[in-house]
Amino acid sequence: MLPYPETHYAATRSDDAHWPALDGDCEAETCVIGGGLAGLATALGLAERGRSVVLLEANRMGWGASGRNGGFASAGYPLSMRDLVAQRGISDAAALWRLSAEALSVVGRRAETLGPDTLQGHGALRCRMAWQPDTLGERVGWMNEHFAAGLVHLPPGELRGLLATEAYADGFLNPASLQIQPLNLARGMAHAAAAAGARLHEGAEVVAIEAAGAARKVVARSGSVMARHVVLAGGAHQGMLHTGLGLATVPVASFVVATKPASKQLSDAIRTGFAVSDTRVATDYYRVLPDGRLLWGGRASAFEYAPETLRGLLKRDIARIYPQLADLEIESAWSGLIPIARHRMPVIGPLAEGLWAAACFGGLGLVNTTLAGELIASAIAEGDDRHRHFAPFGLPFAGGTYGRAAFQFIYWRHQFEDWFKRPRARKAGGQP
Repeated sequence: MLPYPETHYAATRSDDAHWPALDGDCEAETCVIGGGLAGLATALGLAERGRSVVLLEANRMGWGASGRNGGFASAGYPLSMRDLVAQRGISDAAALWRLSAEALSVVGRRAETLGPDTLQGHGALRCRMAWQPDTLGERVGWMNEHFAAGLVHLPPGELRGLLATEAYADGFLNPASLQIQPLNLARGMAHAAAAAGARLHEGAEVVAIEAAGAARKVVARSGSVMARHVVLAGGAHQGMLHTGLGLATVPVASFVVATKPASKQLSDAIRTGFAVSDTRVATDYYRVLPDGRLLWGGRASAFEYAPETLRGLLKRDIARIYPQLADLEIESAWSGLIPIARHRMPVIGPLAEGLWAAACFGGLGLVNTTLAGELIASAIAEGDDRHRHFAPFGLPFAGGTYGRAAFQFIYWRHQFEDWFKRPRARKAGGQP
């Protein structure tokens, strides 16, 4: 069992409780594989409904991307709502939006119960880069008209009053977004699931799933679980427990740093408590933490980098947007593997009779992991079939190893296009 990586979240987690290892064989109605946000949401949802559930996590609860992300919680999907409308029509797209918005409300209630160490703020800004041609006003109007999204357009002058940078033009505010300490959320959900009757085990690496009549036998290194339902919720660390799911998934590394406290310097540059991101594919995302640190995420890669490399890359990104923050000292740097599918939608629902998937949440996993958990738990316990909204996206082959290479080239292309469209920044010595 691996310890938590050295992240700001691990250093500020609310407690360090451990859950016991799996020792021997047991039975349950459902076995959940993976102790990240998706697996914990499923186990919690089932336990709250009075169902028997065992969860197996190879390392610590929230060890993977669930406990390492930027802490942005918003409704929506990596696939844009315009693309969803184009592919599925306005009715299906609206239903998918409502499901995600309802999950955001659940996340908010759970985080609020856990207190300010978990729910760290409200609201997020989305900013258009100064060199991008189209204003965001039309997008805001379209989202509000079709999905009652509640977005608020901010013209350049108003946005400049909040963010002291020339990098952005206009933007919009999403008041419903939340700022979360994700590891505390994951661990809080684990405590809640255990209190509701779920059996949670750390250090329980699953090595095989075997057919056993009408049930399945989930085999770990130190025992096994016989279960009628099995939920695959291990994210990018799932391995090849299900070949089709594994071949439809591309694990992508995302990078985050946290600075040392610099409240005065940050308040002069970032004059708001809202989280911030931009509209590029190769986006930056950041927020000022309650203790006066800047948490900054960005870039993506098919491969993880060493912390020292990340410090240099993201420190340069901070200075590109805020030259006045170029001397901020980076305290910690880390990466996390995010699984994505070619269609850029979550994989939620049955893979076979009694075998379920909760995977591929892209960059919006803080909310849609809870959506997956609720949909699967309600399907098992109550016969709810709302997971059918995700069935049309399927499991398209993502290319295996070649898929990671393809992602890297696509991402580099987007980085180059951003650099090419930013002539003034290049002349001033800016970096891609």
